[in-house]
Amino acid sequence: MGTPFALEGKVAIVTGAASGIGRKTSALLHALGARLFMTDIDLDGVETAAADLGVDVAALGHDVASEEDWARVYATIAQDAGHLDILVNNAGIMMAKPFEQANIDILRRQLRINVESVYLGMQGAIPLMRAAIVQGSSTASIINIASVYGKVAGAQFAAYSATKGAVRALSKAVANEMATSGIRVNTVLPGPVATNLSAGWEPPRDAFGELIPPEVALAAWAQLIPMGRLGETRDIAPLVAFLASDAAGFITGSEFTADGGYTAV
Repeated sequence: MGTPFALEGKVAIVTGAASGIGRKTSALLHALGARLFMTDIDLDGVETAAADLGVDVAALGHDVASEEDWARVYATIAQDAGHLDILVNNAGIMMAKPFEQANIDILRRQLRINVESVYLGMQGAIPLMRAAIVQGSSTASIINIASVYGKVAGAQFAAYSATKGAVRALSKAVANEMATSGIRVNTVLPGPVATNLSAGWEPPRDAFGELIPPEVALAAWAQLIPMGRLGETRDIAPLVAFLASDAAGFITGSEFTADGGYTAV
């Protein structure tokens, strides 16, 4: 009797897979037996990450804010695999800016990458997931990566928080609509994690307008976490893999926080 956590025979796509949570999640899904499509706007990076995993892995360049790119990626999956069991909407961007100084483009850019990509990704996945269920999969699984800053305040992250709150609500709405079809939708909310998500930050400033280097901001976050450290990609990937598996077959419309106790106090 096979374990309900195994993913043999399942087809998965992970966005933002060149690094961070996306790369670690891809490696774990592959280790559990999934046939994998890794996508990222950084084509060289995702090709390197895919090559490290070996067989049954494809790397695709992918701007998740582009409707045309989503159509191309799903056309490739349809041609090569014929169905889709797992979608991990991981790609995202985090921009720090005091609210009074944050022009509307700060919000619009994050909306496109953090929210519109999730919307497009889910819409495009549904036909391929219906095909998977017809072919015998018990359920198909969508996992959207949000953030604890979608439910609690983050200083200088008003626009980012707005987008991650939108992902939470969007995920629940789609989960409700898709529940009878066998397509599950859940959300993972990481706390502060040591990844390169902040690599594109304009460094935040203190109350006196002085720049705060990202490493200093990350260290300050760590002091606020009851477990005493930032999260790591290995803390998030197993949770995603669980939700992707048949072990989570009766779980939909739910949120899972992995933050070392950050939002518990």
